Amino acid sequence: MDDSFAHMRPYLDGEVPDAIQCLLGALDWESQLGPFVGKDRASELTQGLTGLTSVDAFQDSMSRVFIDMLLERTAEEVTMDFPEDFEGHGALFISNHRDIVLDPSLVNMALLSRGESTCQIGIGSNLLQTEWVEKLVRLNKSFIVQRGGTPREQLMRSAEVADYVRHVVNELDASVWLAQREGRAKDGNDKTSPALIRMLLNGEKGEAWNRLKVQPVSLSYEWDPCDGMKVRELLIRERNNGEYEKSTGEDERSMKQGLFGWKGRIHVAFCNPVKWEEAPEGVRPTVHLAARLDQALHLAMKAWPSQHWAAQEWCKMNQGPGENWPTDWSPEPVDNEVAEQCEKRIAVIVSSLTDIEVTADEVRQKWCEITMNPLINSVLAQDEVSVSA
Repeated sequence: MDDSFAHMRPYLDGEVPDAIQCLLGALDWESQLGPFVGKDRASELTQGLTGLTSVDAFQDSMSRVFIDMLLERTAEEVTMDFPEDFEGHGALFISNHRDIVLDPSLVNMALLSRGESTCQIGIGSNLLQTEWVEKLVRLNKSFIVQRGGTPREQLMRSAEVADYVRHVVNELDASVWLAQREGRAKDGNDKTSPALIRMLLNGEKGEAWNRLKVQPVSLSYEWDPCDGMKVRELLIRERNNGEYEKSTGEDERSMKQGLFGWKGRIHVAFCNPVKWEEAPEGVRPTVHLAARLDQALHLAMKAWPSQHWAAQEWCKMNQGPGENWPTDWSPEPVDNEVAEQCEKRIAVIVSSLTDIEVTADEVRQKWCEITMNPLINSVLAQDEVSVSA
């Protein structure tokens, strides 16, 4: 691999032993993992680290085993859909972003199920606050996307990431995963950032875009294990004119909660590649491509009963549907068990928010918003397709 990317790329096999030694010396992995996967399995995983000498061995012996164990305990089932002419290598996968760690892990699980290699994962430098975390993610085929800096530095880094993605996809015939925008969609409103498209185009268009084989991947979680943290952040932002300051270790806590919290059913849907087409007059190409990615992601989203309950409850609280709701559409009725589950989650969040002054109704409305938004976007996308057909 080109040495010019050495500061950001995943580790090469020759760099694995030193990284493993750093991990083993950083934490007592058995005690850290034991409460979540069991003492015996934690011991097996920790002992398995010793002697690993390649990235593939690390993923086979550690990452894949750990994710399988994790989903056994935190998910009811994981289902997958692929297009008829699916190509799992030499592609750029762009997904909606719900969970920091699990989103790309699910994409990799799906690729492995088709006999494909795992993809390289773009991860923001803001999440790598300690040395061992950086080593862990680079062992797991992650490359680092630098955040922050001056506008000029940001521009240069965007060009570097675009060059790296093209290097991996076009020259190595390997695949890459990127989130559709920087940061998770805390409000459940999945929208691709035109800035991401601009970075990937890097001044080019047409055939250069098509060579990336950009494939949207729609990730649908029945329950969001980080819903309480997201409700809290959104309510604070509303009170502070959009401002929110993360506390020390908040990203780490979010990653932990996302991994080990209950997720119910999960659906992973790969879409056909989004090929280049000229934008309508007056519409920027980046905005046009972002909208096409969004439509594919929203159409492939799986609806859950909890989302229909949230939409019904939101209507009750607001005396009718919202301004941007689908016309002539109503959420489906749900059974009492689903309603009880939703009420229980809201009650837990209300009881946990002791550090800010909020009412139970404010929490209920915010939870309903973030839970129903993927469903609303999916129905709107279906309406758009029906109108254009």
